Amino acid sequence: MQFLQCLLPSSTQLHLDSCDIDQNSYQLTLSVSSTQTTVPSPLCGTFTQRVHSRYQRTITDLPCVDFRLRLLVQVCKFFCPNPDCHRRIFTERIPAVVAPWDRKTIRLVQRLQSIGLALGGAAAARLGHGLGYFDYGSSILNQLQRLSLPTFETPTMLGVNDFAFQKGHTYGTILVNLETHQPIALLADRKAETLADWLKAHPGIEVLSRDRSKTYKKAMEEGTPGAIQVADRFHSIQKLKRNSQDCFVELQSRIKSS
Repeated sequence: MQFLQCLLPSSTQLHLDSCDIDQNSYQLTLSVSSTQTTVPSPLCGTFTQRVHSRYQRTITDLPCVDFRLRLLVQVCKFFCPNPDCHRRIFTERIPAVVAPWDRKTIRLVQRLQSIGLALGGAAAARLGHGLGYFDYGSSILNQLQRLSLPTFETPTMLGVNDFAFQKGHTYGTILVNLETHQPIALLADRKAETLADWLKAHPGIEVLSRDRSKTYKKAMEEGTPGAIQVADRFHSIQKLKRNSQDCFVELQSRIKSS
């Protein structure tokens, strides 16, 4: 029991009451109870000890040695002593274990998000299944959608290019910090007005890298007229390749005709 107590997402806020092992379905069920006696109201923050009732939450946790781990958590509902609070009765929250209304522990959600960020949807689902995260194929993308976008500083060198939401149909614009090689924004389309508005809202860019698109050129001249525009490496090499091929074809025709 002491070992199983150590497996809990929080050894201070949760107490292990009992355990059950189902060897046929490879599932480990731990019945636990909250050790919190004084909790704050989620609205006004007033602390209270007055219990209204108790109920059980079912939460999925990280797998343990190929066994799915399920937590049956006994939590309390409390009365809020603040007469001005709009929520007279509230359920205690265990912020170190699980988010409100969630059915997965925080550490499981973080693990799914890490896998999803590294591999994407389908590949992350395959790896997750191999690691014992059962039936989490679609939820990996759902967990990624819950992440807040990272903050960024306006770079001095910005790369601009288009990308396909649906190849041949819908395209957007990707903006990349050329100093860190990290994408910083995705624009919904590749119109000049959209890019120009973004550039106006983020002053300080000194160098802009783009393809030979006249639309992007117009947007850059309007959004950051003082920035230097350069051709990106990919399109420069692509143009050099085409020019070299044309040159060799012309030389070959001259050699044959001579």
